[in-house]
Amino acid sequence: MSKTRAAARAERAALAATRAEASRATREKAAAERARRERRARLWRRVRLWQHGPGFRRRRETWGALATMVLLAMLVVYIFTRSITAVLGTALIFAVGAPVLILLFFDRSRK
Repeated sequence: MSKTRAAARAERAALAATRAEASRATREKAAAERARRERRARLWRRVRLWQHGPGFRRRRETWGALATMVLLAMLVVYIFTRSITAVLGTALIFAVGAPVLILLFFDRSRK
């Protein structure tokens, strides 16, 4: 009787090990798929520059003020010089100086 019990116990242990291995493989596969999906979602969010998150919505008025100041400066340049070249030069200066303007408007360490 003990030999049959030992054989049954060994069979149950082998079956449990097989199930555990299958379960582990399934979990690993699901985790890899989830990681792949998250990686693709992060990449896609980085690519979608035209979509703004909640931080942009909170600072919408500040972005509007920055855009208004840039457009007013370009309008003043056009009124004073009547030259499209000067306006394009000003736009180029604003494009190159955009990081500085953004730091001036949105830097939280100074507030």
